[in-house]
Amino acid sequence: MRVHHWGDAATFLERTAEFRSAEPYLTNVMGSVATSLTQGPSAYLHESFWTIEDDRGVRGMMMHTAPHKLTLSPMSREAIATAAGEIARTVEDLPGVSGPRGVVTTFVDDLLAHSPVARVAEMERGLFLYALGTLREPAAAPGVPRVATDDDFALVHQWLLEFARDTDGLAHGVDAAARTMIEQKRVFLWSVGARPVCLVGHSIPMGNAGSVVRVGPVYTPEPERRRGYAGQLTADVSRRLLERGHSLMLFTDADNPTSNGVYARLGYERIDELVECALRSA
Repeated sequence: MRVHHWGDAATFLERTAEFRSAEPYLTNVMGSVATSLTQGPSAYLHESFWTIEDDRGVRGMMMHTAPHKLTLSPMSREAIATAAGEIARTVEDLPGVSGPRGVVTTFVDDLLAHSPVARVAEMERGLFLYALGTLREPAAAPGVPRVATDDDFALVHQWLLEFARDTDGLAHGVDAAARTMIEQKRVFLWSVGARPVCLVGHSIPMGNAGSVVRVGPVYTPEPERRRGYAGQLTADVSRRLLERGHSLMLFTDADNPTSNGVYARLGYERIDELVECALRSA
């Protein structure tokens, strides 16, 4: 096993095309982030991509878009050991690791064993990965969907900040994300009268049709919750993407039974579990 570091997103995408095709859901975040970096300026402090390879080709992938955590794809035990050793040697002050539960757990153990400084790991949260089976109509709720426009920037920006706060995520790059999503028509609002009450976005499609698109973020401000808006808008956005020929996925907080119930009723089926692990100085 050997690790290759790729300095640009385009080369990484080309190198991993076959591997990502075999693991379309568990490599979706890395693929969509890399795709966005080939189409516009970066909002990250810096970004790095790696492949873990043997004589048969790519056996695993890693991505670090600082200040976010290192993201891991599925990979074998041998690939994990090789990858963890490389990251321990070359990446300083890594804030954490995210990916499939079993991969992350083993990777972190190996990483800490190779780390030149004493560090401890703390599991922060679990995420369920859902893929859409057959879309089902939600219970009716008042309102209509619409695409967000430049006039909605302040609202979209504020709601993305609130979404990051509610999910314990980083708010880094929210300004650029809001502008890009609006410009690319990837953020939708559910409005009751003239009043927006819910937001749903989606990731950048990696191809004209046939690729997996990630639905989210989904955010409803506290006063508007439990009225069916999120279900209605998620179903509408899902329908639009299905009509363009895409397969759909989304992440949920494993500890939030309300959101898990909403997506299950829409026809989303749980297919895997991921975790986010923080690394701190001992």
